[in-house]
Amino acid sequence: MSAPFAGVLCSKFSPHVALISSILGLGVATFVFAEAKTFWQLLIARGAQGAASAAVLCGGLSLIAETHPQNVRGKAMGYAQSGLAAGMLMGPLIGGLLFERLGRKNTFRFAAGMVLANAIAMIMLMGVAPPESSRDKENDNINKKVEADLSLAKSSKQLLRNFDILAVTASTFVIHAVVGVIKPLSQVVLDKEFGATMVKRSFIISIATLAFFIAAPIAGILSDRMQRSHLVALSLVLMSCSSAFFALRHLGLWAFYVSVALLGVAMGVQKSSSQSLLADLVDKHELGEYSMVYALSDVADSLGLIVGPLVGLALSQIYGPSVGVLSIGIPCLLLTPVMLRIS
Repeated sequence: MSAPFAGVLCSKFSPHVALISSILGLGVATFVFAEAKTFWQLLIARGAQGAASAAVLCGGLSLIAETHPQNVRGKAMGYAQSGLAAGMLMGPLIGGLLFERLGRKNTFRFAAGMVLANAIAMIMLMGVAPPESSRDKENDNINKKVEADLSLAKSSKQLLRNFDILAVTASTFVIHAVVGVIKPLSQVVLDKEFGATMVKRSFIISIATLAFFIAAPIAGILSDRMQRSHLVALSLVLMSCSSAFFALRHLGLWAFYVSVALLGVAMGVQKSSSQSLLADLVDKHELGEYSMVYALSDVADSLGLIVGPLVGLALSQIYGPSVGVLSIGIPCLLLTPVMLRIS
C-alpha cells in the first residue's frame, strides 16, 4: 500500500532516481533480514522490503513508459514482466538451495549483495541523470505546457475520474483477486482431493509462473500490433475460464492443470498489455506523469490479493472451493465488455 508514496517520489524527482533509490533500499532491507534477531525486526524488515519493491515496480514501469515510444512500449513491458516471472521461478529454487548450504544469515547476505550489485550496475549503465524521455524525442501529441502546469494533486484527481483508467485498474484488481483465492485453495484441493505430495503440489502450481513467463513477452509483442484493450479483455476471459476449469476438477487432474496454466497465461497477457495501455491513456488524456497511474495499478494489484482471498475463502468455507473461486472469476467475465469499449 506504499505505492502512492512511490508514485509521488517518481513524480517529484524522476523514475530513474526513484528506481535506483528503491533498489538500494531493497538491498538494505534484505540485509536486515540476515541480522534480525526478533520478530519485530523481521516485521520491520519485511515492511521496508515491501515498500521498496513497490517503488521498484512503479519506478521501473514509469521509466519504460518514458523511454519507449508507443509503437514498441508493449514489447518492452512484456520483457520486464517476463523478467519478473523468471525471478519468481528461480528465486525459491536458488534461495532454497543456498539456505540448505549456507544458512539463513549468509543466504540473505548473499541476496542483499546481489541487489546492491544490481543498483551499482544500473548507476554505471544509466548514470545518475535521467535518460531522455521518448515524449521529448518524438513530441507524440503531448501538450508540454499543459503537462508542465499540471500539479501532482490535479493529475491524481484526473486519474481517479477517468473511466478508462479506472476500468483498466479494475481489470488488475479482479485478475489478482482470482489469483489470490486460487493460490491457497490449490494447496488444500491438491492435498485432500488428489493426494498430491508437497513436491508435486509445488510443481503443479509452478506451471502458472512458467506460463506467465512465456505469455508475457508474446503478449507484449502482440500489444504493439493490435488494440491493447482487446488483449486485456482476452486476459479477463482466460481468467474466468481458469476459474471454470478449477470448478471442473472433478473430471480429473488434467482440468486442474488447465486451470493453473490459464491463470498464468491470463496474468502474463494482462500485465503486459494493461501496463502499456495505461501509459497510452495517460498520453491520450494528457494526465501528466506515468508514475501515479502505475501507483494506482499497484494499489489495485495489492487490494485484489487481499479482497480475493477474504471473499473467496469465506464463501469456500460455506459453499465449497468451487463456488469460492467462481464467485471471484465471474466478475472477470462481466468486466470484459467494458474493456472492449476502450479505444
